[in-house]
Amino acid sequence: MILPTLSEQALLFYRELCTHLNAANDRLLASATPQHAHRLLNVFTSVANIQEKVDGNTSSTLRHYVNAIETGIRLSPPLSSGTPLTFRDIILASWFASLAFSTLPPSPEPNNILDAIQDRASTNHLPHFDDTSLALVHAVHHASDGFINAMLDPITGTLPNVVLFPDQAQMLSVVVFASPHTTSDVWAALHSGQSTYEVKTATSSALLTLARRIQEGASIADLGLDIPHCSSDALVLLLHYLALSLFPSASAFNDTGVVLCGMSSNAASNTPRVACGRDVARLYYEKGLQIDPTHPHLLSNFGSLLKDAGHNTCAVGVFNHALQLHPELDIALVNMANTLKDMGRPADAIPYYLKAVTINAGLVDAYCGLSMSMNAVCNWTARGNVRPFAPIQAQHSADHWLTNTIVICEENLSELHHQNIGILGERSVDDWLLNVALATSRPQCDHSLRRWVHRFCLFTDVSDGRQSLLNEGSFLIRLIDWYRTRMQHRRYIETYGETLYSEEASYSQPRAAPTAKLFGFVLSSATLQKVPTVLPFHTFTLPLPSRTIRRIAHRNALRVSHNIMTQISPDRVPLLPRPPWKRRINVGYVSSDFSDHPLSHLMKSVFQLHDQDRFCVFLYATSPSDGSVFRQYFEHGDFNFLDVSSWSSVDIVNRIEEDHIHILVDLGGYTRGARNEIFAARPSPVQISLMGYAGTLVASWCDYLVCDSITCPVDLFARVQAYRKQSLNYCCQHSDFGVPVGEEGDPESSSPHWIYAECPIYMPHTYFVTDHKQSYRHGENLSVEERAQMPAEKLWNDEIKCRADLRRALFPDLPLNAIIFANFNQVRVLSLSCQNIFATWLRILARVPCSILWLLRFPTAGEAYLIQTAKEWAGDEIASRIRFTDVAEKDYHIYRCRVPDLFLDTSECSAHTVAADVLWAGTPIIACTWPSHRHKMSSRVAASLASATGFGEYMVVSSRDEYEERAVALGNSMCYTVQPNGDGEISGDLLDLRRRLFLNRDTMPLFDTERWTRNLEKAYRMAWKRWVDGSMFRMSDDGCIWVKDDIDVPIRMD
Repeated sequence: MILPTLSEQALLFYRELCTHLNAANDRLLASATPQHAHRLLNVFTSVANIQEKVDGNTSSTLRHYVNAIETGIRLSPPLSSGTPLTFRDIILASWFASLAFSTLPPSPEPNNILDAIQDRASTNHLPHFDDTSLALVHAVHHASDGFINAMLDPITGTLPNVVLFPDQAQMLSVVVFASPHTTSDVWAALHSGQSTYEVKTATSSALLTLARRIQEGASIADLGLDIPHCSSDALVLLLHYLALSLFPSASAFNDTGVVLCGMSSNAASNTPRVACGRDVARLYYEKGLQIDPTHPHLLSNFGSLLKDAGHNTCAVGVFNHALQLHPELDIALVNMANTLKDMGRPADAIPYYLKAVTINAGLVDAYCGLSMSMNAVCNWTARGNVRPFAPIQAQHSADHWLTNTIVICEENLSELHHQNIGILGERSVDDWLLNVALATSRPQCDHSLRRWVHRFCLFTDVSDGRQSLLNEGSFLIRLIDWYRTRMQHRRYIETYGETLYSEEASYSQPRAAPTAKLFGFVLSSATLQKVPTVLPFHTFTLPLPSRTIRRIAHRNALRVSHNIMTQISPDRVPLLPRPPWKRRINVGYVSSDFSDHPLSHLMKSVFQLHDQDRFCVFLYATSPSDGSVFRQYFEHGDFNFLDVSSWSSVDIVNRIEEDHIHILVDLGGYTRGARNEIFAARPSPVQISLMGYAGTLVASWCDYLVCDSITCPVDLFARVQAYRKQSLNYCCQHSDFGVPVGEEGDPESSSPHWIYAECPIYMPHTYFVTDHKQSYRHGENLSVEERAQMPAEKLWNDEIKCRADLRRALFPDLPLNAIIFANFNQVRVLSLSCQNIFATWLRILARVPCSILWLLRFPTAGEAYLIQTAKEWAGDEIASRIRFTDVAEKDYHIYRCRVPDLFLDTSECSAHTVAADVLWAGTPIIACTWPSHRHKMSSRVAASLASATGFGEYMVVSSRDEYEERAVALGNSMCYTVQPNGDGEISGDLLDLRRRLFLNRDTMPLFDTERWTRNLEKAYRMAWKRWVDGSMFRMSDDGCIWVKDDIDVPIRMD
């Protein structure tokens, strides 16, 4: 016999007690005075807390919290008489009052606010106050359902998030529970006496607890509110306001600030708005600190807000103060560490991370930061003792912190599947199919129809329990984007036909296509999924499988989509651009890096090199000016430049639509400062990811990824795999590919065989563009034409002399016959599997006796750890041959890239811009295309660049053994001989390869920026054609765009 646990016994007791307190009509059976109301309230709260621990967030659990809240209100005179007020009445009254606050100036008099509410009532559905003895909550109770519709946000179709200032939020209960013309009744009762104090605190606590349960994934439907168009986020915020107004504690201000920080920037978009959620959150933190200046979480969260706003120094000061008061506060330790790490001080961050995980081993947010910081300085001490030159994987298990990070990440990805289950079941399968038919405007073939029915049944039929294995929220977001893109295309065809280009300068306004208010309500029921602790950019240096990388990126894409869809209606069809006038396509580039940044260094000339007769270029800068010459170049260039850094995402989207952009290019991806909400709003028919992020976005709002066959093997694209597996049925080939579930194209599918959700645009040589040919000629001070006329022998001899002089200046103690191996990447790329590369480097040094390894202090703290590791793994003599120099200014960095004899690439994340710098200087590289990393675009960029020189066969290797053997062979091929006149002469295969790279750099595809731009323009034209004719949406092909190069430039061998 299995006895119930103590928790289960307590739950049984409380449930029995509740049956004696509540009748079926939800009225209290027991008689209780207001003085004892808090006791009944605590009973319901205790039942809910225990049941949550035993059963989880069930509808019964949530209902007990609701009972607690209703008890606190019903037993407060005069609300205790007459019609029993419900939780629904309280929520609607609070929403109405909050909207009044958001539209009116703050007023100290509740009566004035209520008068204004009544004066501004524009519909007879709004509550009236004919009986001055009634509180607002009573008036709302008697109002019709049309009252709810009057409060809906006309953009999103849902009850809106409302940003209230702290003083306004504190007055919310005054407005809700006071009658319009007196403040002596309920408000007085609620704010006097010890018993009332206890009721207020208990009710406030119940409200906050209920809000937390909803944040944890509890369904609003289980509350029994019967309020359509109510989103989880908006309800959670409202519960916090109401709790704070009843009992304005420091903790309540803190919790409300946290909710506001996580809110989208355009809350209460149906009303004039003074500030966004994050701006107002600071006021809540400051107000809370006035109540309790030592409150640990207020201090920590306030510091985090300052950090996110870019005030790192101030944030460090706040964290220091918090840790002086609370030295063991784990979250403050992590926040301090995160700030230091982001300030480029990973070595200083490590002690804070270590202390945090020592105090709280379950603090998942600390592990990723700790792992990244330790890798940033090459602190691999967790590995233990190692044998010299032995393969790393044979020496010790994977790094402890990194392993924890990966495990936590996988848990994050798995635990979120239980969210949003059942939201699609609110509509029938037939209803969903009608909207599919509306979007496609063409009948579905039998096979396609069956696929759609199967997809919807997976989510609407909850009888078989499959929902826990699927991500319903992901399907909904992808379905919304599918619907909006197809409706946009349908409107274009109905308005302009399959018109690629037009000779007409203007068109009349296109007529609107049929639309349905389908998604607003369903989306409002969805819970925003949390992103994993490992961010997409982190995956570049982590040894993760394709499915994990894919899902990490997708979860971030879902968050972006959800954020923007709370600001614009998910049912809104994007506006149409006019057909390109006189064959001139409007191309918009969006970036936060139009400044002194590597992206601008590489793409500076591209925008100017576009064919002005065929393309109109728009640049949207999402970061303010840094005053650099690069920013000035863009601001004054011959293209449409617009600084939108201070604009909201919605305003930027509207401007892009007004500019009639046909192709919108994302130059940021998941890098810092990117504004992906712009792309998630779908302001342009064709959207492309280019250059800024070397990986997949796994976002339904990104159509194409510009790549090449080396960086992105074709079989790793979902569209390609789906096309290869599809039925040979002709009608299926011309059907829309839809929204996959559990198959190729579904980011949550179990398949490890694909990673890219976009369709590929394959550039002929390399996807990577450079500007060295235009921007970095000062080493020789020769134009392209002048260099072409210069005899090869003179060019080469001048280079040999320049290189020798610079080498002596940098390493005056090196003998002339020494071989210089080098790597100029940040040492953080030497993570986990790349530690194998470091061991390989040490073996190369041992096998090439007179050689050194040149690395950068990038960061400075990495030097000591790498030297110590080299001593442990290879001995003092080998370690003494590792040389470090400081990071150089850009121009000088490129100038001195000619000094190394051979650049050794890293495998997990290869050199990108640095590889281009090195090859421009004529230095050969060893680049990796290892089978174990073929799913990682970021690991194969250097190989792509090396191949685009025309000499890739000498520099690209496909295994670690080949890597080592090629480097050793090239290093040992160098021969130094002394001539009779005493001069030295160097020869060898490595020098011959350098000569070829150096002499051909102006003609090789890698540095031909104009040639690259012309090829990109071909891709743009093909992408636009595929959108117009609809082949972009159909399974009639594999979705690939292959760009052919028309230029054949011979290699200069002399």
